[in-house]
Amino acid sequence: MRPARLVLCALALPLSLAAQGEVDPPARVARVSYIQGSVSLRPDATSDWSQAALNYPITTDNYLWTDTGSRAELQVGSTTVQLGAETALQTTALDYQHTQLSITQGTLSARVRELADNEVAEFDTPAGAVSMVRPGDLRVDVSPDGQLTTVTVRHGEAEMNAGGSTFPIPAGNSVVINSASSGTYDMHGAPGYDGFDQWALARDQQQDNAVSAQYVSRDMTGYDDLDAYGTWQVVPAYGRVWRPRRVAPGWAPYRYGHWVYVRPWGWTWVDDAPWGFAPFHYGRWAYWGGSWVWVPGTIVARPVYAPALVAFVGGPGWQVSVGVGNAVGWIPLAPGEVYFPSYRVSQRYVRNVNITNVRVTNINVTNVNVTNVHYANRERAGGMTTVPRDIFANGRPVGHSVVSVSPRERDAAPVLGHGVAITPGRDAMRGRSASAGIVSRPPATALSRRVESRQGSSHAFNATPASPSQSPRGRALPRGTRAVGATPPESQGMTRRGPASSSSASAPAVAPRGEAAQNTRPPQAQGRRAEPAQETRPPQASAPQDYRGRRAAPVARESAMPEQQGARRAQPREARQSAAQPRAAHPRGVKPSAAQPRGANQQKQPENSPNGRREPNDTHGNSGHGH
Repeated sequence: MRPARLVLCALALPLSLAAQGEVDPPARVARVSYIQGSVSLRPDATSDWSQAALNYPITTDNYLWTDTGSRAELQVGSTTVQLGAETALQTTALDYQHTQLSITQGTLSARVRELADNEVAEFDTPAGAVSMVRPGDLRVDVSPDGQLTTVTVRHGEAEMNAGGSTFPIPAGNSVVINSASSGTYDMHGAPGYDGFDQWALARDQQQDNAVSAQYVSRDMTGYDDLDAYGTWQVVPAYGRVWRPRRVAPGWAPYRYGHWVYVRPWGWTWVDDAPWGFAPFHYGRWAYWGGSWVWVPGTIVARPVYAPALVAFVGGPGWQVSVGVGNAVGWIPLAPGEVYFPSYRVSQRYVRNVNITNVRVTNINVTNVNVTNVHYANRERAGGMTTVPRDIFANGRPVGHSVVSVSPRERDAAPVLGHGVAITPGRDAMRGRSASAGIVSRPPATALSRRVESRQGSSHAFNATPASPSQSPRGRALPRGTRAVGATPPESQGMTRRGPASSSSASAPAVAPRGEAAQNTRPPQAQGRRAEPAQETRPPQASAPQDYRGRRAAPVARESAMPEQQGARRAQPREARQSAAQPRAAHPRGVKPSAAQPRGANQQKQPENSPNGRREPNDTHGNSGHGH
């Protein structure tokens, strides 16, 4: 398909453009990609806790807590972060330049697959801040009292900033810092893999082997879940598309999930399907061959996240079925249809958020009339979803509350734009209704505990620092720190007690509660982990590194948010396909039973569900969705 051209000029309806000097919303977010047990979310420091929902978008200044016996996973583009039981986490800064997380107790495992120049991957703890210098695998353990912090680097290289000094942590080593022993640290060989490591390894390898990385950027959060729940094919009108499998008859996009209000974007769609993140925040939907297909569009280095790519319809004067009263509806945007954010953005942001599915030739955004557009999906089967206004405003499940609309009522519905002025209810602001179950909360000590950042400053866990820290490469380090590879001063700052060792028998790291460390590693862990499939690319002057520290050649990067030339630099889809290698069905070195399907959580998706497959423990086959 030849994408429609985007030529924006002065029209009738004001578009909310950011004033000179205002900052656009983050172009990248994380998502909750796995939930086991009781996992709680707090959208900001002033909100109450609620149960975390699968596919909820995580941004700066969000908080997560995993209760006893629970686990969770976050995906931030190509980076994966797993949380063990009784872990308190805050997202201090999250965008394309910074992934800065604070942990005051518990266990965190992170795989940083790509690290561009001037990009920060930092983990702040009560004992100090650790940053990834080269892509690799990192584990952080903080004891419940916050006194003992252990940092283990399996692959790549990290840098620790603690006690006024900075020192490297090479691959295969663990650093233990006891806050009670001021100014000293122990460095030993990394311990063997325990149960948490085995689980994190299996999760990571599924993302490493994702076939979908041939067709979309690895920086598109949620891309790897597409493998298990759909198929890729080429259609004449749109090129490469993805078609979901095992959805119920009459399934339609943006129908099985709920709406939440997330600052700074506003109304945001949270889908129920395990795969339901990337297709609802990037690309467009089209109706082809009797069913819906997702059209990711042109591959760009850093795709821009959107809260929901829909056009809203309704308004006070639009009445539907008897007894419903005021209603609100929405239509998925089709390929070539321009998305105009309802939140304050710059002209550059509008350009970047549309580049994948709209050919941009010129932009001069002042006023844009989005209500005078014929939306292609409006007349498609299930193309317009309508619910009572209170269902929308209170963040309740949409699938059970869809209102049947006649063709006459559908055609009469006025277009409101790509946002809707509906005041959110309390549940919509909290992310998920408190009635969903018992909400666990972290201990007060974990919330009040302070953590150290690379800036050398200390801030409380429930307060965001004034600004994110700086990259350890190519930028000035905080006063009193030293460059990577330099010997820490013995007369001041931290002093190492004992030499580094390659023996895995030395001083094991703190294991999460209830998970004893094992003395033997899985077969895959005997050497370096298998390298994730990389696309063949022309050499780049400042290409990011892969997680073994070598210069990789992933999708081309820009210095900031993706400009239009990013689409031109992107490798042609055909070349990506020819470079792809076959993937193993299961991660090497891990038994098939250890690799859990992404999206597995306490709420299973049955086979005849509109959004997923029947899981082994679903003995009744209830779909969980009404039609």
